[in-house]
Amino acid sequence: MIQVKINDGKGKRTEIIGGVELQSSGGVPPQWASLTEFLPAKGKVLDYGSWQGVAALWLKASRRDAQVSFAHYSSRLLAQGLENAAASQLALETQAMFPLRGQWDTIILAAPEQREAMRMLACQAAACLNPGGTLLVAASSHREDELREHFSEIIELAAGEHWTILRCADPRQGSLELPWQKLSVQVRGLELELASLPGNFSAGGLDQGTRLMLEEALIPKGGPVLDLGCGYGVVGIVAARLGAGEVVYIDDDLIALTVCRKNLESQGLEGMLIHRHLPSAVRGKFDCILTNPPYHADYGVASSFLEFAARRLNTHGWVYVVIKKPDWYRNKLQSLFGGCRAVARDGYWLLSAQKRLKTEQANAAAKTTRKHRLKQRH
Repeated sequence: MIQVKINDGKGKRTEIIGGVELQSSGGVPPQWASLTEFLPAKGKVLDYGSWQGVAALWLKASRRDAQVSFAHYSSRLLAQGLENAAASQLALETQAMFPLRGQWDTIILAAPEQREAMRMLACQAAACLNPGGTLLVAASSHREDELREHFSEIIELAAGEHWTILRCADPRQGSLELPWQKLSVQVRGLELELASLPGNFSAGGLDQGTRLMLEEALIPKGGPVLDLGCGYGVVGIVAARLGAGEVVYIDDDLIALTVCRKNLESQGLEGMLIHRHLPSAVRGKFDCILTNPPYHADYGVASSFLEFAARRLNTHGWVYVVIKKPDWYRNKLQSLFGGCRAVARDGYWLLSAQKRLKTEQANAAAKTTRKHRLKQRH
């Protein structure tokens, strides 16, 4: 029997789904297992973000000549799909894609939670379907309102607890035009007019955590700066406006980078943009690294960010991290840099640490220890 192997953690569970044996740690989520019943027997298929690439992998396993591509705006999801294809010995085409492009007979869409982001992708899907084509949507809730704007026929194929699968056909006129939004940012004496898109973090304006970081960070004049998890680019753009040298922007989200590129162009700035979920793809060293990491991600992502900063900061360079719960980050920075500074405001914490020579770190640690002993005596 043909196997599909999903590398999604420890443990091993085997299921037979539509004649294909799938191995994973906790089982295929029910909506994606159910979706396989409705996948097409022929035609050109775009899998836009199924869990671990399972829809595309199932099609390739059950029909080796399937014309299927796995695409998404998340570099992390793309890497997972490619890794699973290699483990399953399946040849799977993967590509970073935003907006949707090409012409397809079937598009499989993992519905984003944000309503405006759903409308944006549904509109693009309607423009990319061949005549008679269908959009299959796996969602955590009923999404007919957003889909009805772009498809005349919507049928619920299956449903369970907190999930539904919808088939959308007879597309109305779709468009690949992006629904740009405008926002104004006033910080550090700068007034910036920037763009954003639905689904961007803090798409309506500068969030208080990022504001805290920008108001407190020491931006090196002429020095290289890394905007780690750049979103639509506001941190790196402010750094560039304050006199930084080369600025590098990196993010997992191709939607964010699309907006970041537009904002750089509108500001007359240059910068290197990198689409990756981990910073290992970045080359060179920096005088300043600034990051507002995802609060809900596991600490593995945060750990990789901070360990990267410890390796790639120039001596006397600074890393700045804005978070809501400081304890883990404070301990991590202290272990990597020998100490850190902390500023709290409006429910956010800004932690910063400087890379110093080992002798400087040892002296700082000794002074801290002496102060601690004096406090204990009193």
